[in-house]
Amino acid sequence: MKSLLLALFCLQSVFGQEQSDSLFVFVGQKIKVDKFEPKVVKGQIPFNEAFKAKYKVVQQVYGSYQKNTIDFEAYDHMGTPAFSKFDNVLLFVSNHNEKWFHEKYQYFDVYKTKEGKWASCGDPYKFDDYHRKSLKAVKLEFAEPVSFDVSYLNVEHIKKWYPEPYFTIRNNRAYCLMGAYVDELFQVKKEGVLKARGIFK
Repeated sequence: MKSLLLALFCLQSVFGQEQSDSLFVFVGQKIKVDKFEPKVVKGQIPFNEAFKAKYKVVQQVYGSYQKNTIDFEAYDHMGTPAFSKFDNVLLFVSNHNEKWFHEKYQYFDVYKTKEGKWASCGDPYKFDDYHRKSLKAVKLEFAEPVSFDVSYLNVEHIKKWYPEPYFTIRNNRAYCLMGAYVDELFQVKKEGVLKARGIFK
């Protein structure tokens, strides 16, 4: 191991599940996400920005965790983690030496349905097309309408990111019609990127 950076990269990219509860998947409500400067070996250049996050645990989906809030670190090559832009997200974190680390780039923004469940909008494989299996999106009714501003997008980008039949476009907003519940979303990651990282066989 040449540096702490290499260790962190390995943690985030190929972290294997060393014990049955080393992965924790949950619906979390953002409390805070703050950037920090990690310690690195002298002369090494950091390739990821580092963040300390604190979230309220709203619903446990997989794994074991006893507290109502969780602190974890996230490392992102692109800057501020995309998951931090949303109030409620399905998050994937792994435990290493009694510290929690975000599984790099893995999340879904989620919203409460009328039946009280959490679900995400659009194609459940929107981030995982390479690992596409047979799971299909279903029609959803949310407690409050879920929509996204598309006024800054051109027609091609709207079709790409907010395609039919998952969304309908009205007045420069994409309204969510279809998606998947958190249990199915976890299954997508379990059979896809988490399997590729060695967490599941």
